[in-house]
Amino acid sequence: MICAAAVALAATGCRRAAPKKEQAPPPPAAQPQPLDSVSADSSLEPTNPDEIGSLAPAGSGSAAGGAAAGPPGGAKGQRKGKRIVRFLIDGPEQPIAVGGAATVYSKGVIWRLSGNAAQVSLLGQNGPAPGPDAPERAKKWPRGRVAVAEDGSGVMHAYWVEGQSLMRSALDAEGKLGTPEAVAGDAVSGSSPSAVRAGGRDAVAYLATPNARNAERHARMWVEGGSVIDLSPEGSGATSISLVPVGGARVMATWLDARQAMSPVHARRFEAREGGTAMAPDEVVFVGGPPEGYPEIAGVRVGEAASALLPLSTEKGFALHGIMVDWAGKAKIRALPYPNGMDVAPVAGAYACGESFVVYARPEAKEPGSPQVLEVATLNASGAIEAQEVVAYPGQVLELSAAAAGDSVWVVYTAGTKSFAMRIGCNGKGEAGKGT
Repeated sequence: MICAAAVALAATGCRRAAPKKEQAPPPPAAQPQPLDSVSADSSLEPTNPDEIGSLAPAGSGSAAGGAAAGPPGGAKGQRKGKRIVRFLIDGPEQPIAVGGAATVYSKGVIWRLSGNAAQVSLLGQNGPAPGPDAPERAKKWPRGRVAVAEDGSGVMHAYWVEGQSLMRSALDAEGKLGTPEAVAGDAVSGSSPSAVRAGGRDAVAYLATPNARNAERHARMWVEGGSVIDLSPEGSGATSISLVPVGGARVMATWLDARQAMSPVHARRFEAREGGTAMAPDEVVFVGGPPEGYPEIAGVRVGEAASALLPLSTEKGFALHGIMVDWAGKAKIRALPYPNGMDVAPVAGAYACGESFVVYARPEAKEPGSPQVLEVATLNASGAIEAQEVVAYPGQVLELSAAAAGDSVWVVYTAGTKSFAMRIGCNGKGEAGKGT
């Protein structure tokens, strides 16, 4: 059976601060332990991706290797269970919800609703249960998404930002959310946290409001057990952040500090240990040019490293940058050029079956205003984007989320006013092809 559960996260409005009894004051930053095994030559100079080389995207309207990816005309043009050179794709054919902020996790999809509420659609044999269908959702929805921290033990928690509160709630296997609690009170309203569970505890990175130590909007991290750690060094900021577990208790944090003149990307490695969190120093691993619009960074595991995925303009055009950082702090940068620039350039990643999957929207052609295609690719051991294949012709993608679920990767995206779900089988395996 497929089931859905709609739950209220709190009684306050979506953009208003939570009541004082739910507010948690900004806790003082904990002093992390120095992280062992940091290489002596781990410091990096910012790298120019144009000096390293790039990979050309798949041909417009066709999959890698020349196999047709499906006819134009929107998501309904796709056929289920179609073998496209490399991947086994299942869906989409019908929308599953009215468009809006959504997050995929191993058991389902969490739809962020207005009024500080959420609806959970569990994954089943035939895909996710139907999501929210209120027409007004397509006109205005909360931009801040819910983050889920989970591991193989089955423990799951949901995190989101309400007002200036970083909220937390238990999430069970049936998609029911528990009573919410505020764990920090200095989050940037409307922002999206990033959450992982490593070493038996949750770590949640979020954008924090300026304080006495840092006059910038900056990156902080709440660790289960009550401590809060400053990720951003004094005087630096953050506009988007991502946490990626890379095995055991090890986690890679990367964040973007988008400014008018440049877009540096920072990275820090840490381990969740008994008695505290061991943290490596902050490193600037990439410096890009001025941002267009509001770029967001996404992360995906690559073996024991992590790649930060950032769509950004360059001197030569617009590209999806893959900034892979290993556990010694060394970075490799790859750039996948797009035919044209995009104001909203969604990208998501998921690690499944030992492979690193990347899903992204790009313009179909170089002409201004060209419709978008949705493409899926993998990252190889060096972080290069390969095996690109067009899997949908959505017109324009506004929201995009991906996560591993068993031997498949589930993707949920919003195109226009509707949201669609797609399943990608690992190595041509998985549940793809069964249909709805």
